[in-house]
Amino acid sequence: MNSLLSIFSSNTSISNNCPSLSNITQFVHDTQSFLLLLSNIEEIGWSSIRLSSSSDNSILTLHHTYIDLGDRSHDLYIDISQRWPNERPCCRTNLPVEFIIETWCPKTSRLIEVLNNFHSLVDSLQPFWAQLTELERDAIVLDTKPISYSSTTRRLKINDNVHIEIQIDPFNSSAFPSITFHGPSMLIRTFDERLEQNRNHWNEAHSNIILNLEHILDITFPTNIFFQSKSQAKDSQQQECGICYESTIDLKEKTIYCETINCYKQYHESCWKSWLRKKVPQRNACDVLDIVVDERINTTTASGPCLFCKKNIIVN
Repeated sequence: MNSLLSIFSSNTSISNNCPSLSNITQFVHDTQSFLLLLSNIEEIGWSSIRLSSSSDNSILTLHHTYIDLGDRSHDLYIDISQRWPNERPCCRTNLPVEFIIETWCPKTSRLIEVLNNFHSLVDSLQPFWAQLTELERDAIVLDTKPISYSSTTRRLKINDNVHIEIQIDPFNSSAFPSITFHGPSMLIRTFDERLEQNRNHWNEAHSNIILNLEHILDITFPTNIFFQSKSQAKDSQQQECGICYESTIDLKEKTIYCETINCYKQYHESCWKSWLRKKVPQRNACDVLDIVVDERINTTTASGPCLFCKKNIIVN
């Protein structure tokens, strides 16, 4: 180990880029392994990576950032264990697809090859990110920003009461995407029917997803310019929970809708059911709310009025 320390200390560029001399030397079990790791890093270039270690000094991480043609920043983290080079390094990225080191030979594989493969994968995904950029330019995206480069889905506004969630294939961004409509059931039924009837008209040669969707759904998406010219207060109210007043545009939180025409108020399901439970004891004392909450082993059915139009809502 002392020989490793002397090799390490003699190279100023190395010591300036490493978090801790003692930590780094714990990753290798002999001088040969240390020199192999050192040559791999020098081949990449010290200026191209940043090094860090886990709290227990069991993992050394090489962090590399690649800027693509669209000026997007992509991070690659290569985790190297103490069993280097016999154990294949693990990779972590912010890409929408998995990036792994498929083959690894302790004697011949080089970390520079991993970086080159990462660059090639990022370059191959340029049409995918370009497609998402077009969506954000040509439609009103409801997803909370900033949106990760790993995300393959976008929620687009159709009108005040309905939005569409699309999931795009990163390797075939012009193909027919996975589509889900969100909104009152009586409204989204029409869009589901149009989608089923016209999905064969999807034109992969036409790379613009918005134009394809407008064609098969027979709609015109509101644009950001159109959105800004309307009352933003009204739009904001349409997309917030009627109880907690937080946004209902959240993939993790189920949204329920009042189905009454000209109301269509939105609620977080958890907020609405919680509100019902609090109001149940008042039902007998004040015959104002017609509320029934049936709880069984694996299901809950709740029925009660919309807080705005007072019409009944049933949630399973």
